[in-house]
Amino acid sequence: MGFNHFDEKGNAVMVDVSGKAVTSRTATAKGSIVVSSEVLTAIREGTAKKGDVLGVARVAGITAVKRTPELIPMAHPLPIMKVSVDFELDEEQHKVTAFCTVKTDGKTGVEMEALTGVNVALLTIYDMCKAMDKRMHMENIHLCEKTGGKSGDFSYGPQQPAISVSGIKNSGKTTLLEKLIPELISRGLKVAVLKNGGHFKPDVPGTDTYRFLEVGASGTVIFDDHQMSVSRKSLPPYEELFTMFPDADLLLVEGLRNTALPKLEMVKPDDERSPALSEDKVLGYIAENAAYEASVPVFDREDIKGIADFIMELYESGALKGAVL
Repeated sequence: MGFNHFDEKGNAVMVDVSGKAVTSRTATAKGSIVVSSEVLTAIREGTAKKGDVLGVARVAGITAVKRTPELIPMAHPLPIMKVSVDFELDEEQHKVTAFCTVKTDGKTGVEMEALTGVNVALLTIYDMCKAMDKRMHMENIHLCEKTGGKSGDFSYGPQQPAISVSGIKNSGKTTLLEKLIPELISRGLKVAVLKNGGHFKPDVPGTDTYRFLEVGASGTVIFDDHQMSVSRKSLPPYEELFTMFPDADLLLVEGLRNTALPKLEMVKPDDERSPALSEDKVLGYIAENAAYEASVPVFDREDIKGIADFIMELYESGALKGAVL
């Protein structure tokens, strides 16, 4: 059915959904608030003067979901079946990330409810902690995914197909990718690589860009007519990293094993830390002489053509597109 968002005079109106079918719908949104180390410690240890910051923020987020039609003029009142508000603390980035998932059986979706829940949860954190830090700021608030309805499913993940090669330190990830990249290029794909390198220097001592960073620049770009290099002292959201190569057909990622990216894991059977991920978290494993038994595919690390065949099959089926980070 066609939606009419305006009346005959051009005034905005609530969309008529009376002719739509009732279906099961879900939506998940996320957003972060960047805080000081003092605030993060108070949140983690429960020492904020106003009390349990995350506990109050969770209740506020749930309440906001139920009040969304009162706050968003054109939002429809919906029977909310379930709301969950959860938080992750990032010690390195001094950041709290809120996630809000909403479920309903209705004629329209709950994206606005999920987004409202996240925003109010983050605002509550600010309110609970503003006496310690008024420089807190919110960022990267967006819809992660939604299911149900005529428009179908949506996820915020990489727009291009992407697959991660993960594994413990020194498991051979870089060596494998070094061999896999030209093989995939030979199949007609334009490939870009994102590497999660842990702790590293963003630039090389002695270079001009390093000198700029040393005296306080938050980032630098050096470029010529053919290429460029970017150095930043702070990490942007992963979603931003995945937009850096819009012309690539396939993104290969080294690391990021704790995301929902499709993954192949390098396995070292002689190391008790390996594999780091269970079979339900990976598409397959890669091991020396395929010396690992699993219910998912296991490849020899020298079988580059076989691994590329597997990736191409996933790529062509669409299984590598739309991962939620």
